Amino acid sequence: MRRWSWVLIIAGVLLVPITAAALRVGRSRDALRELARLIPPCLALLRDIMRDPDVPRRAKITPALVLVYLAMPIDLIPDFIPGLGHLDDALLVAWAIRHLIAAAGRECVAAQWKGDSAALERVLRLARVR
Repeated sequence: MRRWSWVLIIAGVLLVPITAAALRVGRSRDALRELARLIPPCLALLRDIMRDPDVPRRAKITPALVLVYLAMPIDLIPDFIPGLGHLDDALLVAWAIRHLIAAAGRECVAAQWKGDSAALERVLRLARVR
């Protein structure tokens, strides 16, 4: 299986608990649709940044290590524990994405973003990229 196939599988696995948590909290359907619309451009952005030769190689190591950790059957918090099981995975993925976007820089991210510009601003704000 190709590496990006694993990324899509992992993203799908992580999307299920996030969606379930959002439904439990009582989020509206519009918020879930917005989240669903944000995932494809974010995955494309990560793919493009990982392939970009201008991004430092050491910045690409963290997301790669997180993918290896996600593929391992051993977790810090076992996945069979409801709610908490996928939380460590989701937090590590968010941290790796934030690290990669911050290392790439605002200009690189903006040049490779394929989604809505307002959504890009939200992603950059969440990643705390200035």
